Amino acid sequence: MQKILNYIYRGQGLGCKFILLASVILALFLALYVRIAGADLVPYTNDVINQMLPLKVQNGVVVEPQNTIRVAQLNTEEFSIPLPIVLNTTIDQLDTAHADNGLYLTRTAFYILDENEVRMYPLNEDFELYPADYQKDITSALSWTALGIFFFGIILIFISYFIAAIFYALCAQILGLIFSKKYNFDIRMRLSVVCFAIVYIFYFLLSMSGWESGRLIFLVTTLALQAYTIYKLPYSEETIAQAIGVVQDIITQEENAAEEQAQKEPVKKTKAPAKRKSSNKS
Repeated sequence: MQKILNYIYRGQGLGCKFILLASVILALFLALYVRIAGADLVPYTNDVINQMLPLKVQNGVVVEPQNTIRVAQLNTEEFSIPLPIVLNTTIDQLDTAHADNGLYLTRTAFYILDENEVRMYPLNEDFELYPADYQKDITSALSWTALGIFFFGIILIFISYFIAAIFYALCAQILGLIFSKKYNFDIRMRLSVVCFAIVYIFYFLLSMSGWESGRLIFLVTTLALQAYTIYKLPYSEETIAQAIGVVQDIITQEENAAEEQAQKEPVKKTKAPAKRKSSNKS
């Protein structure tokens, strides 16, 4: 605990190296998860692709199959469920206003529908695809996807964590006022990074056991840890200097008041004792 406090109070930088390290670890974890878990889905993906084939496009129009509607199915040994992947060569344009989220292929375009937007890609190139074993191609695409998740994940995670650290640094400033402790931005950033990382790792380990925490619980836990850490931290040099300055001002004011009071008091004049006349006896 003391080493952590020493790093927060006497360390250097904003804690960005810890944010970068956490970003690399998490991005690597996600990339490996996609690559390893996705490998089990390669045979099923190959089956789904073959369900949409054969497919032939000429001059930007699907010529095979014609007037056909196909809905992909995920077929396993235990169940079979429909997927939001539809081939419909009975129409040229999709009525996106009444279509569910998913992937659609019409005679002239490919559509991607989700809750936020609709993307349409016209069929410009000529190609032919027939049912075959595409597992090597799928595995290669999966590897490239995992690699992209790793590199882009580092950037996105770093940005999101850095913004979160800035937010908690602002919260630390408010907590510092409650404890009458004022710290500069660097200290508050290191404090926020450490507390955020500890809470994140704690709830991540809990999530692996099946217990999920909400955002509010995460926020309250992080703020509570920040408050406890600030309570344990010593006063900043700036705060101590301000306190010394206040004390010196008080002493100076008291000295000035004493001098002014002394100047206002009247000076008492004291009479000198009369000299005795000496008598000479003759």
